[in-house]
Amino acid sequence: MSEEGQTGAVEAVIVQLDTGSILLPRSAFLEVTTRTGAVEQASEHSDIPWLEPSLVWQDVRVPVVNVNQLLDSERDSGVDRARFSRLLVMQAVMQPDHLPFYALEVRGTPHPVQITPQNIYALEDAEATPWSWRVKASGVTTHLMRLDTLEQRLLELVETQPA
Repeated sequence: MSEEGQTGAVEAVIVQLDTGSILLPRSAFLEVTTRTGAVEQASEHSDIPWLEPSLVWQDVRVPVVNVNQLLDSERDSGVDRARFSRLLVMQAVMQPDHLPFYALEVRGTPHPVQITPQNIYALEDAEATPWSWRVKASGVTTHLMRLDTLEQRLLELVETQPA
């Protein structure tokens, strides 16, 4: 591959949800995992429907975001969620001392794609959310996650949580 081709490309992953998919930068994505055993603890923030009970990953308590609920709570069925969901452990970048990692609960496994300026564009008529933009990337209509906004909200929740 030419050097010019490499400079314009970004490694990313597309991950299937219950309905639709999300696009994430490969550099922020660390690992795919599942919850071992049943979830016994209640959510720390029961008033926030998209925030699931935390995951302990490498001895660190990691907040878990239900992406289906976050992007479209009315279409999140919750059916067989524990059985079929996967958790993508993400490396936080905004304030890693306060929030080093978080996890995204999704349905599918990440599929690698190369994103270039030629194969991604915004969908003008599609709905944007505070958490994502609708784009077409590598031929797939998907949500481009606004990880900065999500991390900021998680940081706010971490700060208000009792130690």
